[in-house]
Amino acid sequence: MVTSEPDPADVPVTRIEVLDFVGDLFVGAPVGREALIRAARAEGGRPALIAVLECLPDVTLAQVCELWRYLDVPEDLSAADEASRPPSGDRTAG
Repeated sequence: MVTSEPDPADVPVTRIEVLDFVGDLFVGAPVGREALIRAARAEGGRPALIAVLECLPDVTLAQVCELWRYLDVPEDLSAADEASRPPSGDRTAG
């Protein structure tokens, strides 16, 4: 059986992906929303990543950890998988 790669549109944006594209911006002066979006586009970020960054309010961030106040994205894909599964003890007798 041949399995195909998941459609990139179906793969959630993660903190790791965000950091891969904009993490380097936080080594200098504080950075704003538009600079984050420009950097992600310039680095070839996929549309889902750009859409997530566009959800940021118009703020200036001094540290990368401040992003997580505004972006509700999983840390990595394994965390995204866990969040989509129902709790294992959630079985009802019927």
